[in-house]
Parts: sequence; C-alpha cells; structure tokens
Amino acid sequence: MYHSSPGSYTQSPANRKLTVYGSSTLSIEPTICKITLGINTESKDVTTAQQENARIHQQVVKSILNLGIPSTNIQTIDYTIFPQYDYVENKQVFKSYKVTHLLSIVVETIQVAGTVIDTAVQNGANQVTSIHFDVSNRSEHYERALQKAVKDALSKAKAIANALQISIDPVPVKILEIPANSITPIPLAKMSFGEVGGISTNLEPGQLIIEAKVGAKFSY
Repeated sequence: MYHSSPGSYTQSPANRKLTVYGSSTLSIEPTICKITLGINTESKDVTTAQQENARIHQQVVKSILNLGIPSTNIQTIDYTIFPQYDYVENKQVFKSYKVTHLLSIVVETIQVAGTVIDTAVQNGANQVTSIHFDVSNRSEHYERALQKAVKDALSKAKAIANALQISIDPVPVKILEIPANSITPIPLAKMSFGEVGGISTNLEPGQLIIEAKVGAKFSY
C-alpha cells in the first residue's frame, strides 16, 4: 500500500481506489451586522431596578425603531437579576440588585450599524457585548465554495494519477462533504465608540471567509 498526502491510493487488482481531499475558501464582503447590547440598572430595591430598566429598554427600542430597524430584527436574548455585594473586613455586605437586559439587533444596512450603537447608548444602553458581521445569503456562497472544493479534489486526483502514470475515472465513486466553519469573521480592524465632540462610532467590517471541504474517492 502506498500513501501520499493529501491523497492515498490502494494497489489491489480487484478494487483500486484513490482518495483525495479538496478545499476552497471565498473572501466575502459582509452585508449584515448583528449587535448585542445591554441595559444595566442597579438599586437596593429590586422592583425599582426592574422598573428603571424597563423604562430605559422602551426608550432604547423606540429610538432604534425610529432609525428604520424593523421590530422583527430586535430580540431579547437575556434578562438577569443578580444581587451585588461589597466585602468589608472580609464580610459580604449587600450592595444592590443589578438588572441586565440584553438585546440582539440585526442591522441589514451595514453602514447604519455605528449609528444604531450611538443611538442606543444616547438613549440609555450602557453595554455592548458583541458585534458580528455576516452575510444574508451565506448558503449561496457556501454552495459556490463547495463546487470549487469538488473541482480541487478532482484536480489533485488527476495530478496524483499523472505522477503514477495511471488512469482514473473522473466521476468519483464516493464523495463526502467535510463539516467546516462555513463563515469565520476576521477581527474588526477598528471599533471606536463616539463619546464627545459629535464623533460617531466607526466600525470596519473587514472580510468574511467561507470555507468548504470535501473528500473524494476515485477508481482506477
């Protein structure tokens, strides 16, 4: 038996097979932005903390809706109430209750993402936990990458066959899609939050990498 990376073939007169692996990556401009932001309020009275949080939440959501973001793109993803403590002379002393309301916002016009953050902060949001860039039609891009991965596998099989001076059937007897991270966001090149002087939040979405991998077995 002979092994060659990234492919291998088996010399058996009755059942000769050549296995190779193909891959492809696409670099895509993101088209949507998913923002997770939060509203934190504290009070010694839990009801007061909840009521203040609810008031700010309504204010934040209304301001985002006024930017043209549809209500279906705004979703509560977490709501927590935790007691806060200080430590005085190694003793735990109750401080307050902290209420946190996390919202997920999908921005379909990527240029508006910074404005959404600024508007939410101006209306009471005081936490931004994540900013994720994506594409709305990722399946179409992945299918294109998958087709290129299959072609890559065939090209490798032909190269190995030429080196071994053998003929292969170009139609694989078996092909397998190998799960991969279909879209991996490249870290933000820049993310600055405007606080003074009228400077707005500036986001650089970078590029998204879509990857597809396959394994293919050819007969010869």
